[in-house]
Amino acid sequence: MNTQLKTAFYWLLLGICFLTHNVLHMYGLFYDVDIRLPDATGEIPLGTQLFNTVIFTVTFLMALLSIQLSGKGFRWFSLVWSGLFLLLNIFHLAATAFVEAFDLSQVCLLTFVLAVNVLLTGALWKGLKQ
Repeated sequence: MNTQLKTAFYWLLLGICFLTHNVLHMYGLFYDVDIRLPDATGEIPLGTQLFNTVIFTVTFLMALLSIQLSGKGFRWFSLVWSGLFLLLNIFHLAATAFVEAFDLSQVCLLTFVLAVNVLLTGALWKGLKQ
């Protein structure tokens, strides 16, 4: 599989994993777990809306653009974006494993997300070196 298709697949897989991550958070509802944030007011804060828009929409957009675009500028942007996601995923996995209440399914999923993100970053770096 060529690098362009690999990166599109990795971006798509990350987007699906982010959606799965949210579904796993809501899974506690089936077991009568109160999943509300302690400071919840009944409205989603604008910052949260923006964060979710960037995380989900841009991830799927990167998958689409990876199929359509192959220029060096886009590849550099994709690499930087992947690197930022890599940092986010490292810190989030650490927080989930060691700070928050332990959830085996989330730790396993976030470990997988980190592995996919490493593969994505590696593929992008390799593609830039060619």
